[in-house]
Amino acid sequence: MSVRLQRKISVWVIMAAIAAAVLACPGASQAGVEEDIAALRKELAEVKKELAEIKGMLQRARRPRKPVRGPAKVGVAGKPSQGSQNAPVTMVEFSDYQCPYCKRYISTVFPTIKKDYIDTGKVKYVFRDFPIPTLHPQAIKAHEAAHCAGEQNQYWEMHDILFENSKDFSLAALKRYAQDVGLNSDKFNDCLQTGRYARRVEKEISDGRKVGVSGTPSFVIGPSGSGETITGAVVIGAQPPATFKQVIENALKGTSKSDSK
Repeated sequence: MSVRLQRKISVWVIMAAIAAAVLACPGASQAGVEEDIAALRKELAEVKKELAEIKGMLQRARRPRKPVRGPAKVGVAGKPSQGSQNAPVTMVEFSDYQCPYCKRYISTVFPTIKKDYIDTGKVKYVFRDFPIPTLHPQAIKAHEAAHCAGEQNQYWEMHDILFENSKDFSLAALKRYAQDVGLNSDKFNDCLQTGRYARRVEKEISDGRKVGVSGTPSFVIGPSGSGETITGAVVIGAQPPATFKQVIENALKGTSKSDSK
């Protein structure tokens, strides 16, 4: 059960107790009782809504899904990236800094992809935000923090430290991580506290949903094309390196055939 849901239930129980006390009081006005009942009904409706969301996520998680499907089209222009801008293949990751599967992928699979494909100039790697607030309520601010670090050319350094410390994304912790990577604290704090990148992160989530992303990590891998968008296969979840290699190699073969025409 999420912290947010627990808090709502606690509030509902307290309000129910208050309402019971009011009803037991002979001097309570009818209008006051009706207001308390209306407030209880509103709170209960919110709790039911959250329970329905959690139920939906659990049902989706139970459905067997193929690790690779597609194709899907996603934007890549202006997004944080690693590797050669002229790489023939682009790999897009939709991720959540507090997702344990994303952290496992970053620590166990990504190093292989970086060594074999990014560092060799074959793949341009793009990172896109897809925090899931119903599961990880602190994640959205962490994604904003990464973009704030990007203003000081330290996006990937912040990216790495966020995954290393994914259990604590309180504002105090995020400010501490910024100091650890050598950022100007005043500039970073102003960016974070004013929510400069809040709308950008919201749009990233919306873009991910439009291409069918419902969980993290999710990937789109395909020919780089013009550099504005790519169309490619979708890989769902922290798959083993062999799965990613197969999809990347297929994309590379596709670009080779196009070049030979």
